[in-house]
Amino acid sequence: ETFHLLLSAFRLTAEALPVLLFVLVLEVMFFSSLIYHFEPRENIDSFTTAIWLTIVTMSTVGYGDITPISTDGHIIVSALIVSSALYMAIPLGIVGSTFSKVWDDRDRLLLMRRTKDRIVQGGYDPRDLPELFKLFGAEQSGVLSLTDFRKMLVEMKIGMSEERICELFKSFDDDGNGTVDDQEFMRALFPGAFAEIYGETAGGRGAEMLKTIERSWRRVSEAWKMRE
Repeated sequence: ETFHLLLSAFRLTAEALPVLLFVLVLEVMFFSSLIYHFEPRENIDSFTTAIWLTIVTMSTVGYGDITPISTDGHIIVSALIVSSALYMAIPLGIVGSTFSKVWDDRDRLLLMRRTKDRIVQGGYDPRDLPELFKLFGAEQSGVLSLTDFRKMLVEMKIGMSEERICELFKSFDDDGNGTVDDQEFMRALFPGAFAEIYGETAGGRGAEMLKTIERSWRRVSEAWKMRE
């Protein structure tokens, strides 16, 4: 479960990392070109050797197998060390900060994951959840109070304690109004199915709205022609 928390942190940082990696490649190529240009050939005999020196320096490994021997080379590598120390702190800080937030929120995330696994293991499909919310909601509204939510989980035989059910309910009730609807539940546990199910609904409503606008426009056009 801790490994899943680490994966969650990396998923959250995945959007920023490609840009950081691209800038890192540019920095490697830039300083490698400078080192290859200014260092004597008896020291840096190829561009790949310059790249190796740049990568080893940026990663702070510092094997010492290759070092600059010219004054210009020392200046360039010194600038590389300073810029690398400043730059490498950015991705490490992003990953560390994200993992810290995920770790602070670990109880809620693990509880939601266990709930999702038990729903799937119980033989329920994500498409069944909206109907279940309507079934257990007051007047089939699809909105559940804590009592309704607990009754639904008990009937589904999810196998959670009263304390866990209360914690799970609070995690879904972001606005604090004391209720949870099927969309909040689906968005948190099954985001892919949420987009598929409610996206279709939104798309259908949008199509109906366009048809209504089109009919209204036709009526206006016909009325305008009759006046002419």
